[in-house]
Amino acid sequence: MVIYNAMLNENLCSIHIADGKITAVGENTVTGDIDAKGYRVIPGLIDVHTHGILGVDTMDADFESLCRFYAQNGTTAVLPTTMTMDDNSLQMVCNSRSTFSGAQILGFHFEGPYISEKYKGAQNEKYIKNPSVDEFLQFKNIKMITVAPEKYGCIDFIKEISKNCVVCIGHTDCDYETASKAIENGAKCLTHIFNAMPALHHRKPGPIGAAFDKNIYAQIICDGLHISPTMVRMAYNLFGENRLVLISDSLNCTGLPDGKYQSGGLEVFLKDGEARLKDGTLAGSSFTLWQCVKKAVDIGIPFESAVKMASETPAKLLGINKGKIAEGYDADLLIIDDDLNISSVIISGEVFK
Repeated sequence: MVIYNAMLNENLCSIHIADGKITAVGENTVTGDIDAKGYRVIPGLIDVHTHGILGVDTMDADFESLCRFYAQNGTTAVLPTTMTMDDNSLQMVCNSRSTFSGAQILGFHFEGPYISEKYKGAQNEKYIKNPSVDEFLQFKNIKMITVAPEKYGCIDFIKEISKNCVVCIGHTDCDYETASKAIENGAKCLTHIFNAMPALHHRKPGPIGAAFDKNIYAQIICDGLHISPTMVRMAYNLFGENRLVLISDSLNCTGLPDGKYQSGGLEVFLKDGEARLKDGTLAGSSFTLWQCVKKAVDIGIPFESAVKMASETPAKLLGINKGKIAEGYDADLLIIDDDLNISSVIISGEVFK
């Protein structure tokens, strides 16, 4: 496949693809397989934290429709994210078929159950517990897990699990020292920075200060609701495009009308784009990752940086060969028109949309 008339770095060029990989990026050709019409071509988006979209939830374990819906909205690779639930429900997710046309499932993100009761957010407290390596190893295909490092035994858990799984600090009440110890033992990222954790205080820097000092990654929900524009810009300047990861934290109500939905066994009420529990607790977002990218641009983040934080940066966090338009990388691409609408989606060198 050859994509021609592709706008990259303000220059028209051609992108050559074979066997699902980018084989060359060079001078623009006169003809090819796909005419990008002078539109921007960007890497496909990678969402490491999303619970669902368009009526389908990770916990439903219906990944055929999820892969299709994500791809239609520009997410070409994904970590479907679980809720804090019972072991049987989690096993059902992990044991389900996960290879379908559309977005590639890279593995699963366990958000809990080893989290703080105080900062549980929209997680079900009934299933929160202390971490166990033996218990965790019964689950397969887990690429990322969010834990509260202050839980009993969690530092030893992090030290062992981080050998093969990305460990994130989140839904936590830990202090700076505990977060630092978690990072020293293998934690690599904060889960949705500022949300479900102690605030950044000038005398108690907490997990946010530890993440900054220790140069780890931080996920951020950029839907204009979870984090104020000022704080998004602040996080961008603190962590930079190489360590800040845009996530959607989308729920199954994303893309659907106002109403009552279910998430992790809890009722979620969507109204005017806000998804909340009955008590008013924010329960996740109703934004796709591409909408988060556009929101980041709207509030002052450079377009190239916003795209990088939703593609190359999460790819580096996961250690995968995606997120760049360069020779040898997976051919996951989006063609974006002048109004920032998704014109075409290409996944592993095949046209999806």
